[in-house]
Amino acid sequence: MKNNSWQEEAWEEFLQEFWDKREKGVESILYTTKELNSILKKYTKSGQGEIRIFHYGSEKILAVQKRGVVKIPVSRNTWKIIKKQNSFIFNQPIKGGLFIPKNELTEGMFLGVKETMNVSSNPGETTLMAIANHTGIIEDFYALEEQGVLFTGGRQKAGVTLTINGETLNMSKAQIEIDGGFEWPNFVVIVEMKSSFKQNNFDINQAMIPYLKWKSILKNKTVKNLVLLAETKATSIEYWAYDIKDISDSNGVKVDIGMSKKYIINI
Repeated sequence: MKNNSWQEEAWEEFLQEFWDKREKGVESILYTTKELNSILKKYTKSGQGEIRIFHYGSEKILAVQKRGVVKIPVSRNTWKIIKKQNSFIFNQPIKGGLFIPKNELTEGMFLGVKETMNVSSNPGETTLMAIANHTGIIEDFYALEEQGVLFTGGRQKAGVTLTINGETLNMSKAQIEIDGGFEWPNFVVIVEMKSSFKQNNFDINQAMIPYLKWKSILKNKTVKNLVLLAETKATSIEYWAYDIKDISDSNGVKVDIGMSKKYIINI
């Protein structure tokens, strides 16, 4: 039995009841923790933090994938299931290659990366993002003259109102997770970091919501939306960097890739 079998079972039961039985023409459903109680009580002895199965990693659940839906937070206890936008594929960048770091890896970064190489795994996303900033990848990508300062990250309120698939969603009270935001005197880069090149089920809202939040707050600065994918190889760390262009219209959030570049740091 796969480790996620009970998560699959719970999601399938939930979607059969609340999504599959929706009225014809309805393209979104609202649900709260109250609607989950009857399903979650079956898993009180799983030890997995049952409520989390509906709020983390849902893009990997087959029951979600086969229906072509995504989950959008509305508040701390309220979410919406909506039709997924077109899948976003990150093709390997053609431009770029071996990168000479502006700053060498610190001792901690170097040893941490070497340890993960020995077990054929990747460092955590926080480490990979810190390395990208410290070695100058982010500043090189946007042709900036100096290293940025980390100014935000972690859980915070979305604080935005979005239009997705023609439907307006007030997300002012919703919780989101920001991987990191870096600041320059007149420039800001909001980063979505992934420790894998395989992003077939990437939910672009993960990157867009933090970007739109800080774009609305920092009105006097140029705000960029950066998706970084990274993996460790036998002797190097490889990054794929993508600038995400906001081409939203009256029907909702839409994006395109403005530019992309590959960075390889030899270890």
